[in-house]
Amino acid sequence: MTNKHLRRLITTAVFLAISLILRMTVAGYIPLFGVASGIRVGVHGVFTIMPAILFGPWYGAMASGLGDWLGFLLRPEGGAWLWQMTIIMTVGGFVRGWAWRVLRGRSQVGTRSVVAAATVLLLAFGGFSMLQLHQDGINSQFYENVENPSAVDTSQMGYISRLLISRTQNTARPYYFLPRRMAEVVHAPLGAGAFGIALLGLDFYLTKKMAKGEGRKLRIVGANSTPQIQQAPWYSGLVSKLQAPWNGSIMPLALTIIIVSLLINTANSVLLWAVAMPGWRAFPFTYIWLPRAVAALLISIVNVFIAVFLMKVCERLPHLKALTK
Repeated sequence: MTNKHLRRLITTAVFLAISLILRMTVAGYIPLFGVASGIRVGVHGVFTIMPAILFGPWYGAMASGLGDWLGFLLRPEGGAWLWQMTIIMTVGGFVRGWAWRVLRGRSQVGTRSVVAAATVLLLAFGGFSMLQLHQDGINSQFYENVENPSAVDTSQMGYISRLLISRTQNTARPYYFLPRRMAEVVHAPLGAGAFGIALLGLDFYLTKKMAKGEGRKLRIVGANSTPQIQQAPWYSGLVSKLQAPWNGSIMPLALTIIIVSLLINTANSVLLWAVAMPGWRAFPFTYIWLPRAVAALLISIVNVFIAVFLMKVCERLPHLKALTK
């Protein structure tokens, strides 16, 4: 093992130790359908994310996997240890490091174009689904006026309406499942599109503010006037702290952290719903996944800004900056 790899392992261990300390001291839980530890909240996860961002996929896999296993040993959350969840966290840490390597080298224009295109597609799909359901008279109370749901004729309906009716009309409670299927094709893509707009807006805002410079600026007043010092706005210091240290855009890091975190959260929710929490199977999976996904999204947004700050710290420390190359 080279000296560089050894130093990376030591740094990863330090990040892991900080994550475990925060997990045991300041992390909390939100009850969900009778389970006290249904949703974990806290910013400890960003310190297992950092090795993947700084050193690559294998370090990220090691930090995330050990973080989940050691976290359970130090603070059991009830029930047996789920080795499947540790594997999910390990794979997620690897994917996060790989995704960052792919996205970091992309230009601002290219990354924003991909996010903008995905946002437009999601909004278009959600809007099209909502319009088609409205034209076919499909709403959350559709089955309340239908005596025999299995006899509903879908031949004259559009594709989205026909798909939703065919998936619900032969179930035990079609009136119960139809609104959930409608949320999947309308509310979910519209919500994801709205988030894409917010992400693009935040990225443009930070980049625009940084383009104006930081601190004090020099301003010329009149042709024969002497230069005057103009004080920068009070928020310029805050913006500079939130600005990405590599290319001025937070988009690559935001995509890396948020998307992978949502994927990990989805996989964990499936595991808990199908295996670990028998009581949860009485509810549709959407009921379990949605609140956990919202919490994961909000925590991931906070983690993005913390990660930017930590990366700036690493950039200013020569011995740490050398390890990232």
